[in-house]
Amino acid sequence: MLNVKGVSYAYRGKKALDQVSFTLGEKKITALIGPDGAGKTTLLKVMAGLLRPSSGEVNGKDGMSLGYVSQFFGLYGEMSVQENLHFYGRLNGLTFRESTQRIEELLHWTGLESVIHREAGALSGGMKQKLSIAAAVLHRPDLLLLDEPTNGVDPVSRREMWRLLQSVAEGGTQIFAATQYLDEAAYCGRVILLHQGRILVEESPQQLLRDFPFRLLVIREAGHERVKWMDRIRKELTTGEVFSKGRDLYILHREGMSIQGRIKAILPSDKGLSLEEVEPGYEEVFTQRFQDADGGESR
Repeated sequence: MLNVKGVSYAYRGKKALDQVSFTLGEKKITALIGPDGAGKTTLLKVMAGLLRPSSGEVNGKDGMSLGYVSQFFGLYGEMSVQENLHFYGRLNGLTFRESTQRIEELLHWTGLESVIHREAGALSGGMKQKLSIAAAVLHRPDLLLLDEPTNGVDPVSRREMWRLLQSVAEGGTQIFAATQYLDEAAYCGRVILLHQGRILVEESPQQLLRDFPFRLLVIREAGHERVKWMDRIRKELTTGEVFSKGRDLYILHREGMSIQGRIKAILPSDKGLSLEEVEPGYEEVFTQRFQDADGGESR
C-alpha cells in the first residue's frame, strides 16, 4: 500500500505540489485528473522517486516493484520493438528466457506482433504508447505509474489502451494514471482531482456523478443563433452556466422546473427547437469543480 503524506514540491520558490496526501489501497485503477499545470507530472515523478519532495514523504515503496511511463516517448527510437523489450527486460532483472516468454505474451496482448522488427521511432503514436506500456509491465510491477498515456492518441486507440490497462489491473497491478481527458474517469475505480498542486476531491467517479447538484438542459441544433440567446438565458439563472458544444446549446442549472418554461419563452417558436433534460457527464462534473476552485463564472 502506497501512502503519499503531506507532499509539497517547489520549483524556484513556486509550489507545484501543496500538502498532497492520499493512499493507494484497494481500487485497482486510480485516475489523477487536472488541467495543464495542475502538478500531475510532478506528483508522478515524486511517487516514482525521480524527484525528492520539498516536504512530506511517500511511504510503502520498500519491496514494491514499479513501472513508469512518462508523458513523452522514452524508449530507443533506433532500436526495434523486440530489441527495446529485451533491453528493458534485462534492466528489470529478467533472464533471457523469462524475457523472451514475457515479450511473446506482451506482443500478442498489445497487437504489436506484426511490427516486432520495426524501429520504435517509426511507430504510430498509438503503437508507441502500447510499446511503452509493454516495456513498463514486463516485470509485472506492483504499481504502474502513467503520465497521460493516451495523450495525442485517436479515440479508437484510447479505448483500446484502456482495455489493455484494465487487463493489467486484473492481473494484480495497481494503476495510477494522470490524464486530461475527463471521460476517462469511467474506466477507473477512483478519481483524484488535482488543481494548482492541491487535491480538490478524492472519490469514486460514480459517487461524484451522484453528488453533482446541477441539472443539464440541451437545445439541439441551435445553430449560429445560439450566441444571441446565451446572455438572455443566463439572466434567467440564479446559479449555473450556459455553454455551447458544436451546434448545441447547454444550460447547467439548479433551478426548479419553471426554468424550462422561461427558456422556451426566449426561443423563437418558428424554429422547431426542442429543450430536453439530459444526464450530466464527467465533463460537466469535473469542469464545475475546477471552475469553483478558480472562483469561476458559475453563479
